[in-house]
Amino acid sequence: MDGLMKTLKVLVVDDSLVQRNHVISLCQKHELESIHGATDGVDAIEKLKEQQFDLVFIDLEMPKMDGVELVRRIAADNLAQSVIILSSKDPSLILSIGTMAESDGLNVLGTFQKPIQNSDLFASLKQLRALKSKESKSDKEHKIYNRLTKQNILDGISNEQITLFYQPKLTTKGLLLKGVEALARWQHPKLGPISPVEFITAAEQFGVISKLTHYLFNIALEQKVSWQQYGVNFHLSFNLSPLSLSDKGLAENISAQVAHYHLSPNEIVLEITENAISGEVSTAIETLAKLRLKGFNLAIDDYGTGFANAQQLSRVPATELKLDRVLVDNVTTKPQQRAILKSTVNLAKDLNLTTVAEGIENFDDFQLILALKVDLVQGYYFAKPMASTELIEWLKFDLAKIRKKLREKQKLENKQ
Repeated sequence: MDGLMKTLKVLVVDDSLVQRNHVISLCQKHELESIHGATDGVDAIEKLKEQQFDLVFIDLEMPKMDGVELVRRIAADNLAQSVIILSSKDPSLILSIGTMAESDGLNVLGTFQKPIQNSDLFASLKQLRALKSKESKSDKEHKIYNRLTKQNILDGISNEQITLFYQPKLTTKGLLLKGVEALARWQHPKLGPISPVEFITAAEQFGVISKLTHYLFNIALEQKVSWQQYGVNFHLSFNLSPLSLSDKGLAENISAQVAHYHLSPNEIVLEITENAISGEVSTAIETLAKLRLKGFNLAIDDYGTGFANAQQLSRVPATELKLDRVLVDNVTTKPQQRAILKSTVNLAKDLNLTTVAEGIENFDDFQLILALKVDLVQGYYFAKPMASTELIEWLKFDLAKIRKKLREKQKLENKQ
């Protein structure tokens, strides 16, 4: 365990001494040093007000104040950020309390039946470590964001500092290259790498998102033509800001760009987030309808991170549904999440949508995605976003190695 994790402060709340000591013992095996115990919710609140804890284990069944009320109090008073919920009750009940905690703003690292297993704790601590690292990175990015100005972004465009990386989208059957997603990147000469979330948000705030969009789309189209010289042709996916949908000239402008490079709109997939039509609905739908009439494919991105439903999906003339990693990540170990994913895939097929699973990072998740008959996959398990010059090399050499490795793993799994 690294230094970051050793500094964590942990509180274990359980009225059972045996169960409390069990969790404490497991934490000690992972070299956590600052571990405290509380006998019930009231005791926990007192300790949480005395000092800040990074992680709180919460038993649901306790006297004086049960775990449900404790969760609500922690969230309401911002007494801790991350929790693990434990109970001897039915897993669906524990998961529902976890969902409540997340909606209240807490990071729920896990919802487990008692006694918690070492493997579950290991996975939860891994999540917490990633979360802490992300928070540290976010703090740095926030400072950068505070220094970003409208002129910074305009300079980034005019000096061609903002560019694109590309992540492959593969067929689940055969791992054939179906397309790539263009992802914005900015290596600032003074500020260093700036997160896309930060500079795209800033571009939206300063009213230059349209300029940034057309600049990046032009780079993507130019690159697509360049790849065709190598004898390869695949779909290009490009993300649109929700604010772009309010631009009534967007469809015409994008079409003109595509025509300039003698490309066909049906080779382009324009991605929008599932909440993109939550604002000016009629204008957004008008823009999307025009894009579809011109032959562009439309993908609903990040599905699973918001509150979209079948009715909302039916509003969008989409051709593709991208399943966010929140639905996919470690789904093999989460039965209820697996059921939700399965029903979502079936819904997409009923709506004649191509399905894409994002965030595939391990073999087990890919096997389940394959079994569910998802159409396409995208994720670090196959390839990270890469510079345009690297994609052809990856296609020539690395993709064949990935296929071979996967076949060997599948053969081994079948033998077992």
